[in-house]
Amino acid sequence: MIRPIAYILSLLCATLLGATACSSGGEESVPGPENPGSTGGKPKIVWTPEAPAKGDRIAFRIEPSAQVAQATWNFGDKTTSSEREPVHSYAEAGVYTVTAIVKGTDNSLDSYTARVAVNDSDVAIVLSNDYPARMEHVTASLNRIPGVASVEWRFGDGSEARRTTGAESPVTHQYAADGTYDVTASIAFADGSAKELSRRLQVAGESLSYACQHFDRSKMWIMAHRGNFKGGYDLAPNSLSAYRKCVELGCVELIETDVQITKDGVVICLHDDYLNRFTDYVNSSGTYGYVKDFTYEEIRKYRLKTTNGVVTSDYVPTLEEVLMELRGKIWFNIDKCSDSSIDPAGLEKVYDVVKRCGCLDRVQFYVGGSSSGSANAEWLSRQEVPGIIAPHANTANQLTAMLAHRPWYMIQTSTATLAGNLSWLSTVNARGISVSNLLDDYGSAFLSGNTAQMDLFVGAGLDVIQCDYPPEMDAYLKTKGKR
Repeated sequence: MIRPIAYILSLLCATLLGATACSSGGEESVPGPENPGSTGGKPKIVWTPEAPAKGDRIAFRIEPSAQVAQATWNFGDKTTSSEREPVHSYAEAGVYTVTAIVKGTDNSLDSYTARVAVNDSDVAIVLSNDYPARMEHVTASLNRIPGVASVEWRFGDGSEARRTTGAESPVTHQYAADGTYDVTASIAFADGSAKELSRRLQVAGESLSYACQHFDRSKMWIMAHRGNFKGGYDLAPNSLSAYRKCVELGCVELIETDVQITKDGVVICLHDDYLNRFTDYVNSSGTYGYVKDFTYEEIRKYRLKTTNGVVTSDYVPTLEEVLMELRGKIWFNIDKCSDSSIDPAGLEKVYDVVKRCGCLDRVQFYVGGSSSGSANAEWLSRQEVPGIIAPHANTANQLTAMLAHRPWYMIQTSTATLAGNLSWLSTVNARGISVSNLLDDYGSAFLSGNTAQMDLFVGAGLDVIQCDYPPEMDAYLKTKGKR
């Protein structure tokens, strides 16, 4: 069985450093061969040369290094080192996940990860995403190479070649069809020499941003609440089994999932910040079992429960497992990204997982806020590749504050708000794609045949409905001409 990186890290902590667990450190991801550069004081793995080739001697370190007393390294090629600042060479080109377990000068233990792209030569193509969605904007450039006079870019899909000057001049391209493509750069150097490079990427599934920009308002999308399709009574909410079922059904556009962060910094999919409601965790003292007090290795031992408490064979999945398996098959709305649920440091961990999985244009971050706005929405908008924001707004002031940051496409508003003021939906629709819920008592009423609330939603022009019964909702919407 393939173990998640968090499980491997916990074993390294125990066997190499004599500790039982790592505290939450920086789970960092660096796409392509670029070095992270300045860390602004936050510890990260850095390395030189910035774009290593196979056989190169690569010097690794943690910055700021003054905070490091001891480090144990796993280079992702079945080799390790206990040197504080090791030098390592890779025999083959590829993208390697490097992990470092660090004992700080204050005796703390933290774990850090980074992706290091090792090339066949010192010249390398840098892509914004090796696994883009259809119509996602993919940026390609070269690493810092002296003496480049021009570059001719070909994208392997029959599109016209593009020419740039200089090594780092980027080009942006969109792929219209799924498939495997070779991005080729024909490089002309100022001294008259030439070189041709190629890098392969895999395109799968439609870009969420593109789909939202071309949303058909004569139809409605369905979002499966926690991945439920029978209210969570058949398969456990937020389980891989439930998510797979949503894909299999074919009537679900988005899955709403929840995220929590473990003691050792792993992002997991679980609704509550404690274990005893949705897993078989039991403690004789009656404690809830807060996620923040457990490592992922410890949490993985428990099994998820259905809505009515039946224990299943499903373990609590990591967000990375979920995205890597279902990337390109369905979109995700990630809940618990509001200021009240997570701080920007925690949100960064969630964002880093989404980015590392190549899913920044397949996922939106559900961010609630007040009339004064949201620090998390602001943080997402400031990233080099911004996360797609899914704001919540029930009032005009809240709407103005939440839409101050981009990009966003969908705007969620509460069922209770619309039940008392259906005209609010027209205000939301004027600004974006409207989303609301049909859950709890509303969902039970719908399942029993009382469609009054959905009739109002359909008549007022709601765009996306989040529910626990997607097949029944799909059948109903077809009778209204909305599917």
